[in-house]
Amino acid sequence: MTQGSSLPPLKKNDGKYGIIALVLLLVAVVLWFFVRDCRSDREPEPGQVEPEVEPRAQFAPEIEIPEDDAGLDAGSEQEADAEPVQPTPTRPADWICNGTIPATQLSQVIRGQPSKQVQTCYERGLKDDNLLQGSMRVLLTIGASGGVKAVSVSGSLNDQQVYNCVKRVAKTWKFPKPENGCVRTEVPFQMMPKL
Repeated sequence: MTQGSSLPPLKKNDGKYGIIALVLLLVAVVLWFFVRDCRSDREPEPGQVEPEVEPRAQFAPEIEIPEDDAGLDAGSEQEADAEPVQPTPTRPADWICNGTIPATQLSQVIRGQPSKQVQTCYERGLKDDNLLQGSMRVLLTIGASGGVKAVSVSGSLNDQQVYNCVKRVAKTWKFPKPENGCVRTEVPFQMMPKL
């Protein structure tokens, strides 16, 4: 022992035990943070619940596009208990339609919600291909009640995802009741990205 010091002299291996204790302390701190983070993911504290936000919510369209085919089969579950419906001998696209709807009424309906829905379908396609542009021709068969019974889409846009989306939304469109039965009409759309 040295004079004036009450501590015992340091031995050769005394430092390694201090380093081991420091490493164990660091491991314990890391584990504590890890366990705390795992618990906070599973159990949010009351009063601090964060609303779930969909990724890319800033790109969510303002117009709702139905995901399922909401056309011909809508409401068929409710009719299951009723008397069986006789199948039509031909598809609506094959019907001979001699009815009429004034062109002004047709264009008035198309310029409303349908036009916005078609634009939303196109903008979804732009997310996959930012150079997507072209024309679309939407052939509609409008039944006697004013509902769309059949849809076909073609054109130079040539994007099946956009075409399928337009078909889904077109089956939800409502037109004035035609005179003299069903109506078949073609609606053109020119699709170009906004600059």
